Amino acid sequence: MKAIILHNKGDASQLKYEEVETPKINDDEALVKIKAASVNHLDIWVREGNVPANYPIIPGCEAAGDIAEIGKNVKDFKKGDKVLVHPRVTCGKCEYCFEGNDNLCKNAKQLGVTINGCYAEYVKAPKENLYPMNDKISYEEAASVPITFGTAYRVLISLAKIKLGETVLIMAVGSGVGTAALQIAKLAGATVIAAAGNDEKLDKAKELGADLLVNYYRNQNFDEEVRYLANGNGVDVVVEQIGGNILPKALKCLRKGGRLITLGTTAGNNVEIDAQHFYRNNLAMIGTSGTTHKEVRKVFELVKQEKLKPVIDKVFSLKDASLAHKYMEERKNFGKIVLKP
Repeated sequence: MKAIILHNKGDASQLKYEEVETPKINDDEALVKIKAASVNHLDIWVREGNVPANYPIIPGCEAAGDIAEIGKNVKDFKKGDKVLVHPRVTCGKCEYCFEGNDNLCKNAKQLGVTINGCYAEYVKAPKENLYPMNDKISYEEAASVPITFGTAYRVLISLAKIKLGETVLIMAVGSGVGTAALQIAKLAGATVIAAAGNDEKLDKAKELGADLLVNYYRNQNFDEEVRYLANGNGVDVVVEQIGGNILPKALKCLRKGGRLITLGTTAGNNVEIDAQHFYRNNLAMIGTSGTTHKEVRKVFELVKQEKLKPVIDKVFSLKDASLAHKYMEERKNFGKIVLKP
């Protein structure tokens, strides 16, 4: 089969389009012919060496396609079934899996990180990682669900526990997680303040349902603007995935008793916060990484019911994965970037 191989860490030129052996499945796995694979910042971090990975490796965490072959213990699927491939292979036996927090599984393997992933014509996965599709959604949309919509669902529903009538600030609203969080927040009955670094993305966020808009590059004191827009009090919840010098200001966007969920550091890992402001205002900051099978299944049902819709920004040919990475690194996308074999 054709696949993208990452032999060594480095820039986008390290993504090589090569001929490799098609994966061989065991009795509990299925082989999926990939129709669409999405691009994530995690793929870039793997390529750059910022996430421990096993080189050489086929990157790519999530995909959708048709089952081409099934193991004898795979009873719920048949050849030709359209499926979504969940990226995280968990053990189901450790204390975290037992508690329902399988995103923290001690023995987890990750497609595109520790085992070969989805930038390929075929991928193999355990039966537990296959979710049936319906005819209402495309392969491109399905492939855009696990990491972005799964994460956004975890952030807003499982962790922030947003309520009807609350106000939510979504930072980096143009990202895959941002566009998903916007839709989930609106579906839950929240008022959404969308924040991004350029007006074109904010215009698109408005079309997607955002109530209020903030450009945090043009306004360095965007926290003051957000508090003003939120009746002078601040917002109930912040979805923050940038880090760097943005996170401290995002904390100051919260009302007393508000909560911030942090899930990314694209602008830097080292953050300095005002601890006194934090504790005097009874703020909560929760970190999260990954998403559970249960959360992805729940949000995928909402997508299949057409209550949520993945935003696809651009589709690249698999052989042009390096161009797709550069496009994401230049922050040009609003929504998901997808590869097609």
